[in-house]
Amino acid sequence: MTAVAPDHRAAPTTPQTPPMWADVDRALADLHARKDSWVQVSLDERIALLAMLRRALADAAERWITTSLEAKGLAPGGYGEGEERTWLTILTRSLRLLHQALSDVRDHGQPQLPGGLTTRPNGQVVASVLPINRYDAAILPRMTGEVWIEPGLTAEDVLQQQAAAYRKPAEHGRVALVLNASTSSFLPVTDLLHKLFVANEVVALKLHPMQAALTSLFEETFRSLLDYGVVRLIYGDHDLDAYLCAHSLIDTVHFSGADASFDTLVFGEGQEGVERRMRHEVVLTKPFSGEVGNITPVLVVPGPWSDDDLHHHAILLVRAFVCNAAYVSAAPRLIVHHRGWRRRDSFLAAFEQVLARVPTRQSPFPEARRQLDALLNAHARAHRIGQADMDHLPWTVIPDLTPSALEADCFVRTMFCPAVGELALDAKDAAAFIDAAVEFLNQRVRGTLAATILIHPRTLRDRRARAAFERALNDLQYGTVTINAVAQQAVLAGVLPWGAFIAESDGRSSGKVANPLMLPRPQKSILRGSFRIPRMFLSVDPHHNIEMCKAITRLEQAPSPWHLAQLLRLTLRR
Repeated sequence: MTAVAPDHRAAPTTPQTPPMWADVDRALADLHARKDSWVQVSLDERIALLAMLRRALADAAERWITTSLEAKGLAPGGYGEGEERTWLTILTRSLRLLHQALSDVRDHGQPQLPGGLTTRPNGQVVASVLPINRYDAAILPRMTGEVWIEPGLTAEDVLQQQAAAYRKPAEHGRVALVLNASTSSFLPVTDLLHKLFVANEVVALKLHPMQAALTSLFEETFRSLLDYGVVRLIYGDHDLDAYLCAHSLIDTVHFSGADASFDTLVFGEGQEGVERRMRHEVVLTKPFSGEVGNITPVLVVPGPWSDDDLHHHAILLVRAFVCNAAYVSAAPRLIVHHRGWRRRDSFLAAFEQVLARVPTRQSPFPEARRQLDALLNAHARAHRIGQADMDHLPWTVIPDLTPSALEADCFVRTMFCPAVGELALDAKDAAAFIDAAVEFLNQRVRGTLAATILIHPRTLRDRRARAAFERALNDLQYGTVTINAVAQQAVLAGVLPWGAFIAESDGRSSGKVANPLMLPRPQKSILRGSFRIPRMFLSVDPHHNIEMCKAITRLEQAPSPWHLAQLLRLTLRR
């Protein structure tokens, strides 16, 4: 039985239905019986499984999009369809990258690193991972990506430990629980793929009740894994999570969703849980990891920005902010400016002007309205943008926040509502601003998942500013740092390990996903983009974005010069 209680079709409308614990137990027993044999499955069999998955996803793609739109009440052809197709592209690319990685392990003993390894002056090893092939110049133009390995490993250590699960398979397998609280259709699957093919663990995937409409497509697309006995899908409300985490047949736990839910599972409920968290005393004793809610900051470094620069970077941020009605952990949530920058107000105005061009939408979470009302009541100067009614929440910009407001408002927890804040810091120049901002983000802003820096190339010509920028990359306590790019582009890249910063000190695990190159102990992912943003990322027109996603997906499904030419023609036609 692959879909277990409560009945998946009833889960969204009858959340109080008691779980059928016996069905859950049977699903976990199935996985437990297969976990040891999975680690012995040959590379050829695994590569064949991935090939089947790629074909199955391509066959189901259009129905997947249609069903996702219907489940969220989104009209075809609108902005939401572009987002759903982006997520499909990410999943399609993830499967291709894993397929290639396992082929490399079979043929070369480990995944091939496109840019090799280098060592920073402090001895830290860096793996250059993007672009991974010639097609990436079209998919992620003018972008490079690198992975910083935890200090203490040499380049030789990294190569020896790469793909360790395949070089020295464990004698016994493990059952991984993937708890996914996301409403995106790609995230649970990419987490599943990482656990199965990189960590070498069989997977119990517990889906958000709002994914119920996709049940038949999940089972159709991943039938090969279900029949192989290495994946089981579990449906239920939050009451089931604690039971699963404590289950004797679960060996590891990976969570994605709101930080409050994560804290409850890791530290326990109520005031006792709060006190345990303060003491870094976990109740979840199994190995665990998490992609937890993040107040994603955008550090805007002052410089000689033109009007076009302001407008183009505003488009980049708006596209990232409105994704999934602004409910994704990587959405920009806090714009940090230099108080004395003469273009501060102009940048915020450009952001709001672009935001006004994107239709508002219904939030998938009831908490969103309550959270937004609390913010609006606390901030009379908040700017409401776009149509608002009983169903649609306005895009909301809260300018000139104070640092104390971050501690008193919803900015201390996962944001469900479509709001972004802005604050300014005092500093004598750009270099001092960068240093002050890094200290502020590390100490005062919630989360360690991702952060963005926007910086003009002429600013980097200044020796002190360049030194401060390099210090920022080293000192920022975030698992992913993007420069002149946004976190969603790092996710699309597919080769930049995603997860909390390794040195997080509140008792949480630092495990990461999205690591098809199987690098050992990744600490930080860095995505560098061009300040002159490529044209393909400068549109909020739904039709253009939909067609662009279709072209990239075709290229990922079957890389070829023909599909590359189709994408390039579309890019140039804008």
